[in-house]
Formats: sequence, C-alpha cells, structure tokens
Amino acid sequence: MRWCVSVGAVLVAGAIVGGDVAGIAAPTPNSRFADANRSVQPVNVELVIAVDVSYSMDMDELAIQREGYAHAIVSKDFLQALRTIPGSKVAVTYFEWSMSGDEKIIIPWRVIDGPESADAVAAEIMKAPVRRGSSTSISGALDFAVQLFEENPYRGLRRVIDISGDGPPTEPP
Repeated sequence: MRWCVSVGAVLVAGAIVGGDVAGIAAPTPNSRFADANRSVQPVNVELVIAVDVSYSMDMDELAIQREGYAHAIVSKDFLQALRTIPGSKVAVTYFEWSMSGDEKIIIPWRVIDGPESADAVAAEIMKAPVRRGSSTSISGALDFAVQLFEENPYRGLRRVIDISGDGPPTEPP
C-alpha cells in the first residue's frame, strides 16, 4: 500500500504541471453546480483524500494509509512539483468514511504551497484519533467527495479524488 500512495503523490504532481490525471471525474468550475457569484481562490489542484475506516480495514492497514498520505504530502516528488510552476498551490481536504452518511472530515480544506504547509497537513493527519465504521459504501464516499468540491472556497485547474480502501461494498449504491 505504501507504494500505491506514492503513485497518488505523482498523480497530483502531474496534475500540477498540467498532465492528464486518470481518475474519477468531478464537476468543473463551469458546471451547473458551481456558484459563479462566490469569491473563490485559485489553486492548481483541488484534492479530496477519502479514506476507508470500515471494519474491512484492520488497524495495521489504517496506520499504513495514514502514514502513506502523510509521507506523500511531504514527499520530494510532491514538493518538487509545487516548485516547478511558481505560485503553485494545492487545496486539500481529508475525510474518513465507511457507510453512507458516516463521513468525517479530519482536515478541512487547506492550501499546500510549500514545505511548511505540507508539514502542517501531514502532522494533522498523523495526530487525528483513529476511528472505525461498520459498513462500506464507496458510492457514499464519492457522493460526499463531490459535494466537498462544491462547498470549498477554491477553484483548481484539476479536481482529484483519491479514494482508498479495501473489501467489497457492503451497502448498495
């Protein structure tokens, strides 16, 4: 799993410098869901990190997920991508999910624009208490993630949902 998280950092780095990102499509800033009257702050990427905390995940897997995301955010590749384009910024939020309706935002939207802000976000990920949930609803997590894009004060050139977990869904979509 540690290797997979590094791939996530590389995907975000690619999005910062203008590469294509394979993943789940989210509404664009020009979609009917965007509020044209709201004052927004520009960023290169809006990143939602959605982390499975259902009982299909054991305590070791939960620890690996957290460590992986924290390491990815402060990784050399990620920080180098931020430096590639002057003024690059990534807006990030981190939430944990299990069944539909059981989503908890651990890190509200924050901007990462360099090593200091990356360190602060990584530290906050690591200090959050571990929580667990019963069922697994990937569709519920994705619905929640898309709503987070529409409610944040940032607009990026790319929107990325990084969802982690294991096991089959135990709730219907």
